[in-house]
Amino acid sequence: MDYIEPPPTPKPEEKKRKEKFLKVLLNDKDEREIVIQKAQIRDVEEILELINTFAAMNLMLPRGPQYLYENIRDFVIACDSNVPVYSVTETREVLPLLVACGSLHVLWEDIAEIRALAIHPDYQHLGLGSKLIETMKEEAKQLGIHRLYTFTLTEDFFKTFGFRRQDRSELPPKVWGECSRCPKYFHCDEVGMVLDL
Repeated sequence: MDYIEPPPTPKPEEKKRKEKFLKVLLNDKDEREIVIQKAQIRDVEEILELINTFAAMNLMLPRGPQYLYENIRDFVIACDSNVPVYSVTETREVLPLLVACGSLHVLWEDIAEIRALAIHPDYQHLGLGSKLIETMKEEAKQLGIHRLYTFTLTEDFFKTFGFRRQDRSELPPKVWGECSRCPKYFHCDEVGMVLDL
């Protein structure tokens, strides 16, 4: 965990953003073309929208633009490049949509944290979380990382990848340094989990 930059304060003339996901209407005829790739600067706004909508529901920690720009190399995203958008005149247009993200944040020579794993509700149960986790595990191995950890509210999901619950007192000191800057530090409701690679 790390210092969480608050989202920017809206200007008086701006309307307060609704904390809801855009509804993606897909039918059986629509073919999904989902690509897993490293995030780029152009993806920051969509990543913020995805993460902070979940954060508004108290399901994950919020992130601010400074955090995203400074850590964009940590992020992996899933994009559906074939999202149909229909206008009032029944014309069909295809737009790309960022539908999932996750971050692999290296903390020390042998440990990294999986952070900010978020999947658009209309794309859950398609295996995107699994694909993102596997991508980040492979990247960690290539970097020479031997241990992953995460703090989560979805313990069962991470168990399917071999993560095991670990008491906070048993986590490395570097992890505690990150925790001490977290807004949930004194009232944390997340479970710490580790995976040896």
